[in-house]
Amino acid sequence: MKYEDADILAFSSTRGKKSRAPDENEGAEKSTGKEPKTGSENSPSGSYGGGPDTFPEDPLASVYGRAAGSGSVPDSVPDSVPGSDSADLPFEDFGGYDEGIAPSSASADEAFGIVTTGIDPLEITPAGATITGYISSLRRNQIRLGAYVVVPYEGGEKLFARIGKLQYRQEFAVDDATELHSRRMLGGRASPVNEEDYKFLAYLDPLCILYRKGQDSPLSRRMADRIPRPNTPILPVRDRLEVQTGLNIPEEGVFLGHLSVGGELVKTHSEPETVAYYLRNDYSMGDPLVFRHMLVCGSTGTGKTFLSKNILRQFMSESNRYRLRNSPDDRARKNPCLVIMDPQDEYSQLFEDNETLTDKDRFRFESEKVAYGRIPSTKAFVAKVEGQAYPGDKSRAEQHEFTIPFSLVEHNSWLIAATGMSELQYIGLELLLGDFFKSSVPHTYLNFISHIDNEGTRSYYVDSGKLHEASYDGIVRRVKSRFFSKVFDQDATPITEVLDRIFKPGQVSVFPTEYISTPRIRDLIVLTIMSLIVDNKLGTTGTDAIKNTPIILCLDEAHRYLSRAGGEHSRLIISRFADAARQGRKEGLGLFLITQDPQDIDDTVFKQINTKLILNLNNDAAISSLKVPKEYERRIPYLKKGQMIVHSPDNSDIVEIIGLSNCVVKHQ
Repeated sequence: MKYEDADILAFSSTRGKKSRAPDENEGAEKSTGKEPKTGSENSPSGSYGGGPDTFPEDPLASVYGRAAGSGSVPDSVPDSVPGSDSADLPFEDFGGYDEGIAPSSASADEAFGIVTTGIDPLEITPAGATITGYISSLRRNQIRLGAYVVVPYEGGEKLFARIGKLQYRQEFAVDDATELHSRRMLGGRASPVNEEDYKFLAYLDPLCILYRKGQDSPLSRRMADRIPRPNTPILPVRDRLEVQTGLNIPEEGVFLGHLSVGGELVKTHSEPETVAYYLRNDYSMGDPLVFRHMLVCGSTGTGKTFLSKNILRQFMSESNRYRLRNSPDDRARKNPCLVIMDPQDEYSQLFEDNETLTDKDRFRFESEKVAYGRIPSTKAFVAKVEGQAYPGDKSRAEQHEFTIPFSLVEHNSWLIAATGMSELQYIGLELLLGDFFKSSVPHTYLNFISHIDNEGTRSYYVDSGKLHEASYDGIVRRVKSRFFSKVFDQDATPITEVLDRIFKPGQVSVFPTEYISTPRIRDLIVLTIMSLIVDNKLGTTGTDAIKNTPIILCLDEAHRYLSRAGGEHSRLIISRFADAARQGRKEGLGLFLITQDPQDIDDTVFKQINTKLILNLNNDAAISSLKVPKEYERRIPYLKKGQMIVHSPDNSDIVEIIGLSNCVVKHQ
């Protein structure tokens, strides 16, 4: 008879059970020479046919074809099995079978099951591996798809793997796909399912092998290049360092959340028991990943702002400093300046503490190196717009009013170029602007409109053949807008004169736009700030306040400004910011993009994003644009609030995490 590995584990729980205790009268009867009474003479009604200390008919009788109580044993079956009770299963005694095998240090209560060859052969190839585990009946309700496990090797190494597939198989050849069986199971008299009637299998996806070069060496990982031995226990991961090393998660950095599987936190025997997920923020393996750019995406109401506040607060700790590449002293480092485009007026609350935090919350934050509390250097910079007033009632942050001078348009003509402007019209606009800024009149928006609206100016450009009359008239119609007159050259300090107050190391500079009712004006203000940063960062010369300060630019509703090019206007914007994204690592510029429509962000910018934090999305186009593995792609529509997928190839394997349940600053 053949017994599979899975069968051995299923029956192993019955091995080693104590034999029944002998009756007190047995010894007396034996000493007096009296025969013990038979079961039929002294058993109570309804018993097995024996007394309390007797057993039912031999459970092996049907296996070996002998009658119960006959005492006859086939010649092929040994009288007893060494090391077992008389009622134990008749496994053959293979001499030397267990010699040289060290007993497993893992307890049966700890292991999920064993590696088995009874279903599929164990194999590993350059293309993948087949490692099947039998899960014992007592642990089946505790194992989940995607859970992390370890399988020990001899010598101290461990296979670190993820559960990639779960499967039930019948233990016995029974056809349960019948009408009769289904009615019986659905009926009121149906007996509960016996887990021992089925094989519960887990297929392991190897991630790496954990090892130490020496006893005192740090834990390291390498590719899975060997398979475990059959019958090796499959164990839950209980060591936090093993989880972080197995998934290549840094042990410190910018805190993003806690590792989870299927919405449940991964727990270890460490203190604290959760596994913190950090984003690499040092120069050990290149530049900090914030300068490789980050994306937070999720549907409305999934907690993007809440999460972003918690993450952005981590970058503003006093100890967080970045190198300046152009500095003569390579060791010189500065705190970053966090610049936030705030369409809902929520980020100025970084100035305020979250007063609902408890001492327990603070202790937990400190134990996991989570920065919390207000950022006193938070300031709100408010663009003055005719007919619009900023209420400023959501925080007590210091406010500074500024205006956008028309002189900025000289080198950024796309600021006033309408979206539908053709390439010829755009060339004509640059010609008109160039001639205007060469003139001696004050370079204001109203003077420019007066200049191009003049019939003499029109005749000059049309009659000379420099511009076609249709192109000229189209340009005038598009740039002569009452929206521009409400923004340019207002009665406030020009933004070009306060750059050193906006871009300061360690400061949070928030640009709220919620108070502005016109989307076109909001876009103009945001694009102006973005162009100031990009021009000064990428130019050979630039304002020192921007050029020599590490900047993290947080752009909420990023799809509005970095969408796929739909015309000459959009193409120029995208081209400029794609260059900024490519050179951000070198120039100390990190983009932190927030959007509910990641599919609308232009590919040239999207390809530069290294870290994606993906919250719940229900748009198939949005999900497919993120290009995550299929098994994670299917999870995205089911993510709960605060639950996310982290795809950051230069930081770790792709994982699921849960963000903090409390905001580290004020959020309402």
